[in-house]
Formats: sequence, structure tokens, C-alpha cells
Amino acid sequence: MEKKIVYRIATIADYDREALYLGEMHAQGWKIKEVSYSNLVVAVKYTFEKCKPEQVAYQLDFYPMKKSERASYLQLFKDFGWEHVTDFNGFSYFRKHHSEIESDAEFEIYNDTAGKLAMVKRILIMRMLPILLLFSVLLPVFSKFLSRGSYFSWEMLLIVIIDCVLLIVFAIQISYIFWRLFQKWKVLSDK
Repeated sequence: MEKKIVYRIATIADYDREALYLGEMHAQGWKIKEVSYSNLVVAVKYTFEKCKPEQVAYQLDFYPMKKSERASYLQLFKDFGWEHVTDFNGFSYFRKHHSEIESDAEFEIYNDTAGKLAMVKRILIMRMLPILLLFSVLLPVFSKFLSRGSYFSWEMLLIVIIDCVLLIVFAIQISYIFWRLFQKWKVLSDK
């Protein structure tokens, strides 16, 4: 069996784009086998295996749960024709062949506004809120660290520069994710 590994930059706010990408890859003859963290901090590792090119809809669902709830959760999606593929970072990955889809509403797991809003809310509360709290705790610690340095050294300057760059990158990434999620929230709320 042929295998292909692809690294892509993806955030938790890009779940809809990720589903489209996986569908495009399947149409090219590569079905997703596994999604995992990569050694590259900002990228996600996708492992594909060769398959017959087919039109397949992919959907991601963010629903962290207890292990005791897992079987009934997966059975619910199976009953509606969705094949569970893998899990990554709190998301479950599902696929369904276009030939099994009878209406446009079946292309999505959540075809109602309330379901989509609930998923965005789960992402905001369970992923973004802890990150925001961590960021708000680290910022004062970092500023206190900067203010207490009474002597100058090149090593300390280098560490401060690296920390500042990482803090700026982190802030930009968090801002992007919040912006994307709130854009989705706004669009769904207006429906």
C-alpha cells in the first residue's frame, strides 16, 4: 500500500477548510489515514494512503467526551452513514461517499445553524479560553522578568529577543484563530 505524508499549517478554526482539502485529496486518489502533530511546531502531519479516486465528503466534529460516551457517539454518526476515520486534537474526522448522500443537507454533519453554533462555542470554551488564560498569566510574568534585569549581557538580550518574537507570533496566531471563529459565529448567528 502506498503512503503519502503531507505537512500543512492548520488551526482549530480552519476545520471547514481542512474538510474540503481532505475531500480534494480523496478525489485525487489519496484517502486520509491519520492526522497527528508534526515535529514542525506550526504544521499538522497528514498521512494518506493510495485509493481509487472518488468523490467523498469529509467533516470534522469537535466534541471532546468521556470514553464511556465514545461508542454511542460514533454509532450515531455511523447510523447516518458517516465513517469515522481518525481523531486529532479533540476533532473526530468522518467521511461519506457522495453516492450515499441523498440531499444537500447531508453533505454536512451539522446542517442546522444551532448545531454549527454549538460546535464553535465548544471550540471557544474548551480550546481558546484556556489558551487565553495561559496567555494572560504569562504576560505579567514575562514583563516582571524583563524589569528585574539589572545587568546587561548578550545572552540575556538574545533570550529576550527570542521570547519577544515567540510572544508576538503566539499573539498573532491566537488573534487569527479568534477572528476566524468569531467570523463563523457571526455568519451563523445572522442566519
